[in-house]
Amino acid sequence: MIADPAAQPPTKANLKAWWNQFTFVQKVKKESDAKGEHPVFGKPLGDSLRYASVQISTANASGELYVWGYIPVVVAKCGLYLKETATEVAGTFRVNGSNRRMRELQAVFETPPRYGKSLDWKQVQYTPHDVASVFRRYLTQMPEPVIPYDMYHDFRNALAKEPYNQEEIISTYKGLIRKMPRPNQYLLLYVLDLLSVFARKSDINLMNASNLAVIFRPGLISHPEHEMSPTEHSLSQRVLEFLIAQQDWFMLDIPPPPANELMPYSAGSTADDDVVASDDEGRRVTRRRTTIDRGTPTSA
Repeated sequence: MIADPAAQPPTKANLKAWWNQFTFVQKVKKESDAKGEHPVFGKPLGDSLRYASVQISTANASGELYVWGYIPVVVAKCGLYLKETATEVAGTFRVNGSNRRMRELQAVFETPPRYGKSLDWKQVQYTPHDVASVFRRYLTQMPEPVIPYDMYHDFRNALAKEPYNQEEIISTYKGLIRKMPRPNQYLLLYVLDLLSVFARKSDINLMNASNLAVIFRPGLISHPEHEMSPTEHSLSQRVLEFLIAQQDWFMLDIPPPPANELMPYSAGSTADDDVVASDDEGRRVTRRRTTIDRGTPTSA
């Protein structure tokens, strides 16, 4: 099990990391004050993507990488960190991080022009729980869950009747995911992929699909008419648990979007991280350097 760095006695390296983090946060604050901001947290997904996104790449049958879609920077950076360092941390998403460090980290992801793309996790001292909490906060604070309100009942109805045929349910969810707006589709599939990685190590991190479904239900599949009815949450959690457990079927079923649908999100910036979707064997996200410089951002 990986120890929480915040619980270790301070060392020379820790003090240096603290100083690097302090100076980085001060720089972020100055940049934030000097430039016009476009908040990312609590804003519609389309707004987040317009100013702060990175591209997702995956491989085709020939092993060639292609751009598969776009997700918010905060999701990509936190997701990559969590996959690489936190899959063996107990209660990764259940234990809250430090409120102070979470505020700092959120500020990084809301500061132009990079919106956190330049964040080097080795130069700052955030714990896995800090990063997981900010990741969860972004999803929970979205004005509308990742599964849109107008598809909420469709996703629930597919699993409402028991007993059910698993192959038929998988086919139904494939169809529903294909009908989702592409930004929501990309984000849902990325989050399901991340959660499935943690579920596979639940004997160590104590984050099985059921626990993850309880934690992520508000940000992924919820509706105002049921929010005050805990008895309704159970079905939504079962839906999410099913999606996590079967996520391979959905990832493999989604074709790359047409070239003219690859929107020029995050214009005017260069991405150092190109998120590569997990493969069937390695189950990890890797990095490769890429450039997506697209000129000046425009408002929709």
